[in-house]
Amino acid sequence: MESCLYEGHVVHTRQYPVFHSFKYSLFMLCVDLNELQQIFNPYWFWSSKSWNLACFRRKDHLGDPKISLDTSARDLVEQKTGSRPIGPISLITHFCYFGYRINPVSFYFCFDKNKKKIDSIIAEINNTPWGEQHCYVLKCTPNSKNKLDKFAFDKAFHISPFISMDSKYIWSLTEPSNNFSVEMETWENHKKILQVNFNTVRTKISHASLRRVLIQYPLITFKVLWGIYFQAFRLWLKKAPFYSHPKYQKATLKT
Repeated sequence: MESCLYEGHVVHTRQYPVFHSFKYSLFMLCVDLNELQQIFNPYWFWSSKSWNLACFRRKDHLGDPKISLDTSARDLVEQKTGSRPIGPISLITHFCYFGYRINPVSFYFCFDKNKKKIDSIIAEINNTPWGEQHCYVLKCTPNSKNKLDKFAFDKAFHISPFISMDSKYIWSLTEPSNNFSVEMETWENHKKILQVNFNTVRTKISHASLRRVLIQYPLITFKVLWGIYFQAFRLWLKKAPFYSHPKYQKATLKT
């Protein structure tokens, strides 16, 4: 079985124009899309095909819900890069828990035929509360110590009202193995605005581990949602600059 859990913590550190930092623990599922339809069949309270306390919902992810996620992911990479992935795809994501889902980012790792190297990565971003989704497709080559190349690209999707659209990202990821880590930097005018570090350790999927994470993180979606609004409120109190969603800025200009 290639699928697993990743457990760890996320640290957000805003460095400019006001300092603000917080940390929280979490877990995410790493699912081989080839195993998705049957992996949770033996486990109570988990499902990838129907509603359950913890379940995968096709409609939450990229592409047409009537088309398999595996096919949609390959189509997207081919559309953006001109090269279609031919190996397995591993998805690191949050499921829907107790009927609710908040998933700031999911990662699709598209491997070569022999799963010896990663050809490309899809970063599927969701924003709250607007309910929008955007995908960045990153071409990559493995680097030393299981680390992939750094990716530098322009911000193209509104997420936080406290970071402008005139920003650039620098991301660094490790290949999912016994550990999985992500470092995301946001830069504006040659200043680092925000750094996010995500560090996790692999845990085997079993009756015990799936039961434990539901008990240990019973309301993880509400925890993430509460964290988004609470930290936004703290930033507002610190008088961090506020940037409206671009589409509402355009609507205001037209009126």
